[in-house]
Amino acid sequence: MSTHTHNEATSDWSAVIHKFGRDKVLPRSSELDAHPQDMELIRSLLLEVGRIGLYGTVISPEYGGTGPSSLALHEAVDAFAYHNAGLAMSTMPTYLTARALMSFGTDEQKSRWLPKIAAGELITSWAVTEPDTGSDVANITTKAVRDGDGWRISGTKMFITNASIADAVLLLCRTGGTGVKETLTTFVIPMDAPGISVTGVLEKMGLRSSPTCELVFDNVRVEDTDRLGEVGEGWQVAMDVLDYERLAIPAMTAGMAQRALELSSAYAGQRTAFGGPIADLAPVGEMLADMGAALLECRLLYRHAAALSDAGRPSIAEGSIGKLVAGRLANEVTSNAVQIHGGYGYCREYEVERLYRDARLFMIGGGTTQVQRKIVAQQLRRSPKWGASAGMWA
Repeated sequence: MSTHTHNEATSDWSAVIHKFGRDKVLPRSSELDAHPQDMELIRSLLLEVGRIGLYGTVISPEYGGTGPSSLALHEAVDAFAYHNAGLAMSTMPTYLTARALMSFGTDEQKSRWLPKIAAGELITSWAVTEPDTGSDVANITTKAVRDGDGWRISGTKMFITNASIADAVLLLCRTGGTGVKETLTTFVIPMDAPGISVTGVLEKMGLRSSPTCELVFDNVRVEDTDRLGEVGEGWQVAMDVLDYERLAIPAMTAGMAQRALELSSAYAGQRTAFGGPIADLAPVGEMLADMGAALLECRLLYRHAAALSDAGRPSIAEGSIGKLVAGRLANEVTSNAVQIHGGYGYCREYEVERLYRDARLFMIGGGTTQVQRKIVAQQLRRSPKWGASAGMWA
């Protein structure tokens, strides 16, 4: 695809998402940040952005999608996060489930789930983390045992995005002994299956428009046709999903950085001190410059990783580097935005206060900053010549 054609397509796609965000999301910013959360509102907005086509970017046309295109998806996430990062976060489980189905699902599973996801008719959750196992995926204890021609699943998952509003869950659980090799398996299960319950919706510091829940499986009976991939293939499925999940962080932080920069630039141009607008003060100008640099860096990071993905090339190191760097930049950008707004930035009335709270999770969720450093270090040891091609994909 030529650069000219890509830029036109990007402009059209982003314009659609931005119009939706401007008309339907920004006017409800206070509602979306409130507690208790308006689950009906959150669910309706996530379905509507699906009808616009966001989830279809990972689904092939034969199942109603327009993809798979990692670049198109992450440009949509960028545009959506500009208006509300929590809602952008909550798109992830649905498109990650769709990607897993595209990669590992049977024809029957693809036909059952993908057309409805592409049409914006359902949303999903993605359940890995447990109360005692966060980034340590290898030690999950939720268990599935054989029951005739099906399975029975028991266990508890924690910090599960969308569980309270989802139609289905992509679940990783243990079907063998300890460790990960041939002991974990994934399932896609309807959320109305008997024995599944959401026992708590967590009140979080930020990203409040993204419901985060405790999810309990109490002797849940599922069919073998609900199993995604082979028995014992769950580690491979989970790692593919988690690696792809990390690509979204720089996309979300790019949208947030753009919003923070625009709000801060406007405020700095209007607020006067020491005889003129504070934008003319060198320290403020330096913070705005840093924010602009961070925005560009986040965009370049996700576009590079997405290009690798679309070219069928590995992007494990690049995805973790993107999350590592973008998590830090999101916190720096939003901190600068609060600082530029001064005392007003510390007040709920001003949007930058929410952006500051929202940014904190990007150094925790999806694997902490420390875990990302570990992954990158491991990849560098495995590929000592990685640096020679860093930043290249063609």
